[in-house]
Amino acid sequence: MTQVQSSNAVDGCYRPFPVDPLNPSHARTAMHWGKAVFENMTYRITMGDDNTISIKNRHTRENYQAWGDPHMNVDGQHAFDFWGTTTLKLEDGTKLTIETTPSANNPNVTLSSKVTITNGDYGVQISGIDTDKTGTLKINEAKGWGKVLDCAVDDGTVLQRNATCKSFVAVDDSGLVRNVDQTYINETAPFKGGADKLQNQFKDAFRVLGGLLSIRFAGVFLGTLANANRNSSERHAAPTFDAQAQVALHFDLTLSRWQACATTSEQMTARRANEFAASS
Repeated sequence: MTQVQSSNAVDGCYRPFPVDPLNPSHARTAMHWGKAVFENMTYRITMGDDNTISIKNRHTRENYQAWGDPHMNVDGQHAFDFWGTTTLKLEDGTKLTIETTPSANNPNVTLSSKVTITNGDYGVQISGIDTDKTGTLKINEAKGWGKVLDCAVDDGTVLQRNATCKSFVAVDDSGLVRNVDQTYINETAPFKGGADKLQNQFKDAFRVLGGLLSIRFAGVFLGTLANANRNSSERHAAPTFDAQAQVALHFDLTLSRWQACATTSEQMTARRANEFAASS
């Protein structure tokens, strides 16, 4: 027999929740009056296409709100600003990861763009939160795949709700637990303008690294092939192709491409570093 438990729904009315062993907190997400609403037994999280994410604790009535470019308010009081990718860990195991994007009107200003929420095996992504494009708010649920979704999404800067007071705490690079304020954000978050700016700044270096890995892989693979071919030629007729020559040719051509890429990469990285310094 299926058990049924009642819980407050979005509009305050009681609605039945079927018991799901993969979703013990009865998490679910739905559109309500033009907003995406996540709710479980502890939290109600509301997201619209107005750069605003509201997190309300059903039991303590505490309210956290990420809004603007973005600011974090705790019970209506400004606590800090943040940017890049930021994860809020709530005490019931719910994780909320906020991704930001540079504003179309000002690339030095970031807006909340996508939210990933996981709670055990329940997961959901809400996109289209930024105001650059209206009417694009979208819900993608991952029922039963919450842990996979959690692993697939980068946490960025991780903040833990402080269970003893209305604030967040975090562990810094030295292993010290610190209260999260603007000083902590400034010290630990990526460059203002979003994590994508940092990634784009060094993407050429990553491409060069990929070329080096390609050289290594091709050298090992073709080198093994050459040894096998040489052993075979000792027992049979001459090999049908010179594998060692192919190894040398492949390596020379790839190394030449890498050298050309490395020179271009250094020039582009230097130019982007100057542009970034000028815009800061």
